[in-house]
Parts: sequence; structure tokens; C-alpha cells
Amino acid sequence: MRPARRLLGLALGRRLPRVEGTLRVAGLDAPVTIRRDGFGIPHVEAANGEDAWFALGLCHAQDRAFQLETMVRAARGTLAELVGPDALALDRFSRRLGFRRTAGEALEAQEEVVRAWIDSYVRGVNAGLAAGRTPHELALLRRRPSAWTPADPVAAIRLIGFGLTTNWDAELSRLKVLELDGAEALAAVEPGYPSWLAVTAPPGRAAGEAIDRLAEDVGALRGVVGAGGSNNWAISAERTATGRPLLANDPHLSPTLPAFWYLAHVRTPEWELAGASVVGLPGIHVGHSDVAAWGITNGGADVSDVFLEEMSGDGRSVRDGDGWRECQVVEEEIAVRGGEPVMERVLITPRGPVVTPALGDGLPALSLRADRFRSFDDFRALTTGSPFPPSNLVYADVTGTIGWQFAGLVPRRERGASLLPRPGAEAGGGWSDGFVPAEELPWIVNPDAGFVATANNKPTVDGEGP
Repeated sequence: MRPARRLLGLALGRRLPRVEGTLRVAGLDAPVTIRRDGFGIPHVEAANGEDAWFALGLCHAQDRAFQLETMVRAARGTLAELVGPDALALDRFSRRLGFRRTAGEALEAQEEVVRAWIDSYVRGVNAGLAAGRTPHELALLRRRPSAWTPADPVAAIRLIGFGLTTNWDAELSRLKVLELDGAEALAAVEPGYPSWLAVTAPPGRAAGEAIDRLAEDVGALRGVVGAGGSNNWAISAERTATGRPLLANDPHLSPTLPAFWYLAHVRTPEWELAGASVVGLPGIHVGHSDVAAWGITNGGADVSDVFLEEMSGDGRSVRDGDGWRECQVVEEEIAVRGGEPVMERVLITPRGPVVTPALGDGLPALSLRADRFRSFDDFRALTTGSPFPPSNLVYADVTGTIGWQFAGLVPRRERGASLLPRPGAEAGGGWSDGFVPAEELPWIVNPDAGFVATANNKPTVDGEGP
């Protein structure tokens, strides 16, 4: 194995990032300094925010070029073009979900400063890809890196958000149990939220007796059935030896190589951030500024539904109540390396694309604009006003304040919980208009218990909050 490794090294050479000297690239307002510490972590000093995110994009491209390539292709549905037919199923699924197809509209909905930072980050990614050597993986595949567009980070966060949304496949699993073993078996293995398990607010309090919401969904389906975790916490200054609050965050994402996270330190004259960024996105998503620290976990809210649709004979309409509704049809051409292109016909119903979960609109393009908050009130205003995937955000700052905010887009349903796939034609079976208002999302600040903690558990007790 060792001679083969040497031969490969001689053939392809070392492809390490350039970390010394001066690199001239277009797209900056002013010179940027990037220093690397002994662990290779970049420390960016920039004149403004746009240049800072340009530099982070350049660093991502220097260090994680193939990771960027796989992410952008997975979001676009173009992996088969790179590796062949083995990736065709993934591309078809991606095209049906429409991560990239719907990203442009979501990008336009972002405020101007966010779009500017995304644009700067993308320019930095492309500059880093152009200035560096093609990574080994792409060299072996005889391909150049794909150029990024501003819509690609939006598509990437949709892809990541989908990976964190687990209730749609749980619905399918429940349906399979119902089909094979009946309602009693399903109730035995899906007992609901146990009464002894804690909620987040108030801290440490048990949930109370859970309401059995399964029966209604089982009954609704009888006529048609034919069939990642984390934790974080913050402790108040009164409970620590230093007299300052402590905050910890442990996102339980599946281990990958390279890792999901990318450590970085970014500074401008107005603000300074350090922590973990996500490759493919601008921002520091878990970390701290000179004022506050924050951590994030999956909120686990039910934000996707699976519906059982009745199709018309021509395959272009679905039953909606007592009638039929024509659907949007999108033809997607998928290039396949070593094979003929494949045409994927995507049917988009009023409830979402066929044979997919419904993701909803407005997933975020940027995780956390930490430079713009200086207090927990500022933090709440930003996080509740931003379209996060449902998340638990914990907070601690230099004044001793600690807090928790449940943030994200959570749909208001017309009835019931989405525990099983529902008939799409059923009246009142879908989402109602809009989402839970930001001011109704649960939160706490400086609780008497002296701590806040989340571990993908239920946010509040039954009957409190939305």
C-alpha cells in the first residue's frame, strides 16, 4: 500500500492551501489579512463585513474544495454528472425536492445586507477555487471545480435543513407498521412523549401527561392505506466559580470526513467572531463574539408532512376535495457520466412535490448575524425574525445574562399532528396559512433555576404556548 501511495503522490503532487505570501484576487474593497495558527485555523482581519465573508469563502475553497463540490452538486442534483449512474437516485430525489430550483426566490426574499454577504462569500469561494490547485478527488475524476452562484448557499442550507428534518421518514415508518401489524402495534411502539421526560421551559420540569394524538391520524388513514440529535446549555454566573456564565454546545451530527464544521476567527473594525462555520455558508454558526456566546441544536418541530395523493389518469392532476387540481410539471434533465441523460418529470401539487416531504418556503440563507446583537433582546429580535429551520438557541453574555429561544418557521396546521401520512384530498388535512408568529415562540431569560438546557426535547409543557 505504501508504494502505491508514493506513486499517487508523485502523480498528483501535494495540493495544500497557499498560506504564505500575497494572493491577488478580484472582488475585495480593501486588503485582507489571513493568518493560520498551528492547527491551520484561519484568522481573518478585514475592513468590512463583505470582505470578511469573501475571505471565509476563500478559506473554505482552499481547504475544503471537494466538500464544496459534493455539497453544491447534491443540492443541484448533478452528482451523477460527476460520478456516474450510482448517484442517479440521489439526483432524482434532489431534483424532486427542488433545493436549487426554489433557491432563487428564497434568495430574493432576504434583506439586502444578507444578499450582499452571500454574494461576497460566493465570490470568495470562486476566487479560492480559481487560485488553488484542483483537489485530488476532482483530479482523479478529471473534472474542474464547479463555479458557485449566490443561489447555491441557499440551496445548501435547504439541503442541510432537510437532513435535520426527521419527521417525514418517521411518518413513513409508522405507516409501514400500521400496514403490517395494525393500530394496536403502532400505539405500542409509538407511545407519545413520556410524562417523566423534561421540557426546556421551565428548566427541569416534567412534561406532564401526554395527549394521545395518534388515534385521529390512524382513523383518517384506514380508508386509504393499501403503505440528527444535539444538546446545549448555559449556566448562570451565580452557579459558576468564575462569576461568569458558562455555555456549551454539542451538535450531534453524523461523523464525516472532512468534518461538517470549519473553525474560523473573523474580525473587522466593527465586530469580531470566532467559532464553527459551515462549509458552503457565510457566518459563524456556533461560537462567540466580544459580547456573547451562542449554541444551536435541532428544535425537532414538525415542519414537513407526507401526503397520500390520488393521481388523475393523465398524471397531471391530483384530487383536491371532491374535484381535481392541475399541478405544475417541471422537466429536469440529469446528466449522467458514462450514460445518456435522464429526464425527470417533477409534479408539484398544492401540497408540494410528489413522493417527497414538503419543506415549506423561506429556509435561511445565513445562520446568525452575530455582529448585530449586543444583548439578549437584540438576539431574540434577530433570531425570531429570521427564517431558521426550527432550532433551540442558547445564549450567554458578558453581563451575566443567559437565555433560551426557540426559533424557526413552524407551520400552523388546520388540525391534528402530522404523525402519519394523510390523504392529500382530505379537507383540512394540510397546513393552514402562515406560520406561528415570532412573538409566540417560547423563550426564557435568567430563570430562577440558574440554567437553560436543551437536548432535542419537547420545548414546553402541554397547553403552554403554540
